[in-house]
Amino acid sequence: MNGFHKKILLLVAVISLLISVNEIMSANIDSNSLLDPQITVSTKLNGVSQSDIESVKKETRKALTYIPPILGIEYKKNIQIKIVDYGICNAKEDIITVPISHVRDKSSVIIHEVTHIIAKHENNSFFSEGLAVYFQERFGEFHGFPNFSVPLDDLVRKHKNQLLQIAKLKHDNEIFRQVGTEQRRIAYLEAGSFTNFLVVKYGEQKLAELHNSMSLNYKQVYGKEIEKLEVEWKNYVLGNPLIKK
Repeated sequence: MNGFHKKILLLVAVISLLISVNEIMSANIDSNSLLDPQITVSTKLNGVSQSDIESVKKETRKALTYIPPILGIEYKKNIQIKIVDYGICNAKEDIITVPISHVRDKSSVIIHEVTHIIAKHENNSFFSEGLAVYFQERFGEFHGFPNFSVPLDDLVRKHKNQLLQIAKLKHDNEIFRQVGTEQRRIAYLEAGSFTNFLVVKYGEQKLAELHNSMSLNYKQVYGKEIEKLEVEWKNYVLGNPLIKK
């Protein structure tokens, strides 16, 4: 093979390499998962930018980084997120669906939905939603439901005359399914605020014990019936001194 042919082959190889790189760069948005093997982001929409994708992945990564250690668990499964054109942010069958408009206005509550996938307490909405609302406010943007940029405890104080009994909420999954009602929103606010109180007063270790007990026996973990914890929570949120242990 003479020098001319070698140069031709080298040129073909370089062109092939450049084409391969270009194909990777222009591939479907699923290719972003190659950069973070635990998070897969996909969409069929046109106009979804790399910035949109990175915003989604950033919130997801926060959840995967901070939540499992607090709950005393490991989570190594892949998180799948689909960006769609309309609807609400939700988790179904371990796949999170998020509207593009919510990504851009930061109301997507992705940490909330990742919490549901990680924690899995579907049979107790009070604890499940409480964890999700709490972690969303603590680690992410909280411009979405249920507090829409207002701190949880501030809203609890605002609705102090509409509060529901936590001892009843603990066993009432139905109220958390009443989409569009103010009572449902208050239930979410209370659940998140109560979870925050438990962490502030008793620490993350107790929350992990409660989560991993699966029975959600507050008396066993905290040494007090939930009715007494409710009194302490109200005193804390409404600005009165905490009742000592």
